[in-house]
Order: sequence, then C-alpha cells, then structure tokens
Amino acid sequence: MAGRGGFLLVVLLLWTGLLVTGAPPARAESPITLDLGLDLGDDGILQVTMTADVPAGSTATSQFPLEIAVEGNRTQRFSVSDISTDNGATATVNGDSLSLSLPAGTSTIRFAASGTVADGPDLQQFTWVAAAAWSEPIATLRGTFSSPAASPDSPICAYGEIGVRRLCSLTQTDHTGGTVRFQNNDLVAGNVVVFSVLLPAGTVPATADFTPTVAGGGQSPAAGNRAGLLTLVAAAVLAGLVVAAAWWRRRSDQIALLSTAGQSDLFATNSGPGGFVSPDGVLPGQIGSVVNGRSRPADIGATVLDLAVRNYLWIAEALDGGSNPDFQISRRADLDAGVTAYERDLVDALLPGGRQSVLVSELTSAPMPVNLRRTTTDLEQSVAGRGWIRQWRNVQIAGFVLLGIGAVAAVTLAALGHSPLFGVAAAVLGGGIAAAALLAPRRTRRGSALTAALGGMRQYVSTLDPAAIDASAQPILFERALPYAHAVGHLRAWLDRWNYAGPGPVEWYHSPTDDGPQLARLPLFAAILDGIAAQSQAAEQR
Repeated sequence: MAGRGGFLLVVLLLWTGLLVTGAPPARAESPITLDLGLDLGDDGILQVTMTADVPAGSTATSQFPLEIAVEGNRTQRFSVSDISTDNGATATVNGDSLSLSLPAGTSTIRFAASGTVADGPDLQQFTWVAAAAWSEPIATLRGTFSSPAASPDSPICAYGEIGVRRLCSLTQTDHTGGTVRFQNNDLVAGNVVVFSVLLPAGTVPATADFTPTVAGGGQSPAAGNRAGLLTLVAAAVLAGLVVAAAWWRRRSDQIALLSTAGQSDLFATNSGPGGFVSPDGVLPGQIGSVVNGRSRPADIGATVLDLAVRNYLWIAEALDGGSNPDFQISRRADLDAGVTAYERDLVDALLPGGRQSVLVSELTSAPMPVNLRRTTTDLEQSVAGRGWIRQWRNVQIAGFVLLGIGAVAAVTLAALGHSPLFGVAAAVLGGGIAAAALLAPRRTRRGSALTAALGGMRQYVSTLDPAAIDASAQPILFERALPYAHAVGHLRAWLDRWNYAGPGPVEWYHSPTDDGPQLARLPLFAAILDGIAAQSQAAEQR
C-alpha cells in the first residue's frame, strides 16, 4: 500500500475478490435486517456482534468467506474464535468459510476475528466483510465501527454484485471522531458489503495474514499469468514462423516466375527420335492458370490449336463471301479418353449439340458470346488437380475465425476478472494464420518449378534454330510446340522460324490458296479465338 490512493485500490480489489468467490442467486423472499457492531480492540482482535431480525416463517443462511483475494495476487485470511449464539442461531467454521444460519425472529451471533488489520508505510488498513452471500435480501444493514484510534480516516462502505460497485447509502464519522457508522438499504440476496477504514500507524498490532492467491484449480493468478504469457509467446512465435514461411514461399515463387530453369531439356527426346515432352505434362490451355493464377483468353486459342494438332479438330480457311478470310472449325476424330474435361467442354461450347462444324464468323457475330464458363471452371480445377496451385481461402477464413474467437475470449476473460492472455494468444495465432494465407502464393512448390520450366519454354520457342533439330524430329516438334508457342505469346516468332510452313505438310490445317505459306493466316485465326474468349469472360463478369 502507498497512501490513500493505494487504499482505494485495495478496497476495490478486495470487493472484487469477494464477488468472484461466488454468491447464491438473488431470490425475491422476505427481507431481513442486520445490525453489526465492530469493535477493534487494543490487541488487534475484532469483536463482532451481529443481531438479525428474520420475518416469521423464514430462515436465512450465509457462507461467510474467511479468505478473500487482494492486490498483489495475494489472499487475506481471517480467523474466527469465541463463537456464541442465542435464540436458535448457529455459526460454524467450515474450512475457509463461516456458515451462518438464522431462524425466524431476532437472534444474535458473537465472535472474535483476527487478520483484519494490515500495516502500510505510514498507516494501517482495517478491512472486514460486513455481509456476504446471504440467501435472503437485506432490507437494512446498519453497522458501527470503533477502535482505539481517535480519528479513523477515509471510511468506505461498498456493495454490489460482480462487475458493479456502489457506495453504501450512509458512511459517516460521528462528532467525537472515534466511531464510524455505515448503512445500506435494499440489498438483494447474494450482495457483498465490504467496510474499510484507515487508522494511524501503530494503532493496534497488525494481524493480517496474506498468502499467495490460489485459484480453484490449484494455480495462483500469478502462475496463471505466467502460463498465459508463455502461451502468448508460443502463439506469437508460431504465428511469426508461419508468416515467415509464407513470405519465404512467396519470395521463392517470385524467383521461379522470373526463372528460365531447364530450358535446354524442355523438349528432350527420351523415347527415341521425334519424342515430345512438355514441362511436367502441362497442356497449353493450362499455362495461363499456372502462371497468372487464372484462365486467360489465350488459353482457349491454345487449346483449340492443341486439339487440332492432336487430330481431334480440323481447321480450314474460307472466304466470307468477299475477300475477308474466315475459318471453319470441324470435328475430326471422336473425343476419347485422351481429352480432358475442360477440352471436351470447349468442343461442346464451340460445336454444341453434336454439331460437326462451325464458321468462326458465326461465333463472332452471334447475338450472345460463346458460353465458356464451364470450360474455364474445369480448366482451373484441372490445374488444381495436378497439384500446381492451392486455394488458401479456407485457411484464411479459419484464421480470421480464430482471431475473432480469441478477441471475444480475451474481452470475456478480462470482464470476469481472469487473465485475458489465453484469448490474446488465440487471436495472435489466428491473425498469423490469416496473414500467412494472404501471403502464401497460390502456386505449390511443384507449381513454382513448373513456372520456372515454362520460363525456359518461352525462351526456347523464341530462340530455337530449326536447323539444330534432327530432321526426323522436326515435324512432331514443330506441330506439338505450336500451341505452347501461342500460350506463351510467341506464336508468330515460332512460325517465322519455320517460314510459316513447317518441315512438311500440316494435315489438320487447310489453306485453299497457293499464294503463300500454308500457315500464314494461323496467327489471325488464333487472335480471333482469343477475342471470342475475351468476350465470353467479359460477359461472365457483368
């Protein structure tokens, strides 16, 4: 304690500690009347006289606490002796409480109590629980306090329930200065009343007995705070590690995005001349979802070209009735197990209802854009199914939920007078999980490795010298790589290196004119397909 400010704090803590010990719920019964006489002797022993008036037909009981939590994570203990009663009242010490029972009528309980006075630097503090945990409401509580001190100072009488603190209706020192009177009316059952007063230093021997406060589970609040602090530190470290790991993965993924690793082996021939190997078996239409995180219009054009190269579609140049070029897309081979779900969706979108062929001009001039929603959905699912990308949304939601639960728990624990550190720890961990989910890239480690390989593919198709390729491998390499060249944005560069014709006739593409290379208009065809896909995506977003 340190002066009157410390005294007021102690009173508040004493009062709160009493409330936390628990009280029976209020009941609307016949109110009783209590008169207390508190006489502090020269030896520091408090003589208590309690006179009660209980209405006919009623009884009143109380589990009067003999130990209460005070400041500094301590418990102040009282001891009771020399108990006497009359008119059927009973008083029995049961461990850390004094059990009181009052019959109907007027009765008196007397006892001596020690442990009420504590020394401070320049004063003494007297504290006593005037009433606690009565089973019946109290119509009037009156009390008088006397001591050897000529002028006790700063008397406080406070009452209420958990979370509510009110001053008693009357607390005054009489004109002689030696006696303090206090009173309060209409106390509900279970209310706690604490009376405290300051005495000059050395007024009486200090009999207060303090021990470390121990909670119901056998753990002191200080130990609980230590456990909560350790939990908070552990949660903070774990959250920091999770965020750091997510940041490191993001950094590694960004490096992979700019990398060109493995470019010399992208089209290695491990199965003899003419073999073709794409990075990790990726299809041209999947490249955009891997690199950009979402499907692009170029993925649709690349998929149509790839289906044509694999002999599922046939492309032919046509005239629109004038000199403007048009293109016809036709079914060629039946769609078998070698066709993925999103590729099948695309064919059904371009050639619905089993239709065998369509002019590109029909698609561009239709009143409604081609519906490619199912195609793009299955396309992105195929990328996730290959383990190249991962969705973090559920983890992010879980982190925010844990953050919210921890915040609510911290506030609730604090309001109940317990350490909020466990709730804060949960909130910190939840925040770390949510932040990590926001930082983590959508690409997995496998997806990052594929992204680096695709960077190598991009450089390969833009710098390849066809003369360096074995003549027997050139036809397959030229055609199989063509859709990939479009997917990475180098279709014209790829065709230019092969003079827009390739090493031999292209069976899946028909050009009716002989005035130029066979594939001279293929970039135009691919660009129109990309435009059709862009219109479809724009319609989906509206």
